[in-house]
Amino acid sequence: MSISHTIPAQFKSALQNKDWQHLLFTMHLFKYRKGEKEYFFCIDTHDSNDIDVHTRSGGYHLPLLQQVDAYFKVNFNPEIIARTPILKVFDSKIYSIPQFFPLKPSLPFSLSHKLALPSKWFGYTPGLSYIQPYDGHLSEAKYRLRDLKNFPTLKQVIAYRKAPKNIDIFYVTSYRHQERHEKIMQHRLRVMKKLADIPTLNTVKGFTSYHALPEEYVHESRQRLSQMEYLETLARSRIVIYTQGIESCISSKFGLAMALGVTVVGEPLANNPQMLTTYPHLKEQFGYTDPDELVNQAIRLANDPDKTQTLGTLNAAMFDQYLAPRPSANYVLQILDKIPLLKNKLLISSMNS
Repeated sequence: MSISHTIPAQFKSALQNKDWQHLLFTMHLFKYRKGEKEYFFCIDTHDSNDIDVHTRSGGYHLPLLQQVDAYFKVNFNPEIIARTPILKVFDSKIYSIPQFFPLKPSLPFSLSHKLALPSKWFGYTPGLSYIQPYDGHLSEAKYRLRDLKNFPTLKQVIAYRKAPKNIDIFYVTSYRHQERHEKIMQHRLRVMKKLADIPTLNTVKGFTSYHALPEEYVHESRQRLSQMEYLETLARSRIVIYTQGIESCISSKFGLAMALGVTVVGEPLANNPQMLTTYPHLKEQFGYTDPDELVNQAIRLANDPDKTQTLGTLNAAMFDQYLAPRPSANYVLQILDKIPLLKNKLLISSMNS
């Protein structure tokens, strides 16, 4: 695998389209070569399934969707594809891919080089966020390089599966200050208040934030954890309470909990429905929308060590078989190897119709 600093000629119009460039900061474009065959695919790690560029809220990158041979979508939702005409046109090339979480990569020098240099040198200008341009923000480049250095390796994460469990229930989450997030923050606060009423269990909970919390939330304020501190604390927990991402997405905390083999109690998994079909043990852990039901299930499992250990072992096995980088990459390559067959089927179907 090598990291390119040039844009393939056939993708210049897509990547340099100014209406869509703000979405590039969570997109990954790859070229796959096998023998004389060459395919392009992308991985879209946006939380949202939207395809409305004017909302600037993430989602599908239409110009790339139109041009790549395969489009892998984190937080894949087939129901949204089915009811969105422009996505339905391309549904044969849209594939699910597991949720990611941060790891130290094996190519830190090449990635550091790419992050530190102005992106306009390479012919495009992705954003730092949906409305924040990258170029000229040297401090943000330093922030990303620092994270790259501090992320744990996969080997470090797996080693924490053996950490002694001395926390019964863990629920630490970020506080979002935007008005549109208030309903979700209120829901999370209700969960924390329910946890506060359990004197017999050791709970670690609270909101973290770069800014002062509103008065109603101050008593649940918690100091931010570094990447390694968060990893260590989560690994020491018997139960982690999971609330889905702001865009009703699967949070990166899901993948990390699975990697550690921690038992989870949380809200439904709105996306990637094939996971629930393939791994039925997830249904026992996800599906609780009411704070009372969610916390009561967490208490039941915290008081049932055998069941908790069984679910944690199944979560770790699912990560090793499905979510980890190697099986994820193998899955992508298997899809790409089938592309000529898929194209032939589509051609025959078109001719018959």
